[in-house]
Amino acid sequence: MMTEKYQYRLYGRTRGRSNKKINLEDYKKKLNKFKIVKLDKKKDYILDIGTGYGETSIYLSKKYPERTVIACEKYIDGNIKLLKKIDRYNLKNIKIFDGNVNKILEELNIEQYFNAVWIFFPDPWPKKKHFKRRLLTSAFLKKLHTFLKSKGRICIATDSVSYTRSILNIIFENKNLFEWLNQTQAYLSVKDVYDIETKFYKKAINSGRNPVLFILEKI
Repeated sequence: MMTEKYQYRLYGRTRGRSNKKINLEDYKKKLNKFKIVKLDKKKDYILDIGTGYGETSIYLSKKYPERTVIACEKYIDGNIKLLKKIDRYNLKNIKIFDGNVNKILEELNIEQYFNAVWIFFPDPWPKKKHFKRRLLTSAFLKKLHTFLKSKGRICIATDSVSYTRSILNIIFENKNLFEWLNQTQAYLSVKDVYDIETKFYKKAINSGRNPVLFILEKI
């Protein structure tokens, strides 16, 4: 799996603004130890898209030790922090993919692999001219549906008002594929369900924005 057949453009930075130098060769060597080799449909996987600094992947790894967490993140600084945490907590159930998640999905056989997909604080690309760069679209949700196991869930968190409106439209367009489990609890906070505070969650709270959580279940 993970050949070079498919090429996808990655928007946004792969490095932080810090001038701290990193040894890319050493980074790649450490990353290769956790690279995805092949997925087995008989096993249980959680696809964690856009892991940032790795908080969600660490949380999921500890919460679901019987499942394998696939941390999908291009941000080098974040992956370095994740690798350090994996080593610190001696976690054995995390794999890392440092590229576009569509590459993973395109190369999979049409099977049901994932028990859950987490998408916490995807880049909102707030300018209207950049909306096309957003990860979450109706087509992407349909693609995820294909690879979710029966009753598999998608958990989405965002603090962007415009992205929230877009997600609501996407959910409506796919109401025949997913049940919106927390629909009667509109604007349910992340902390009401999951005891996790990522860097982006804290940033939103400190800025006076209450992150919105969507929990969808495959029909």
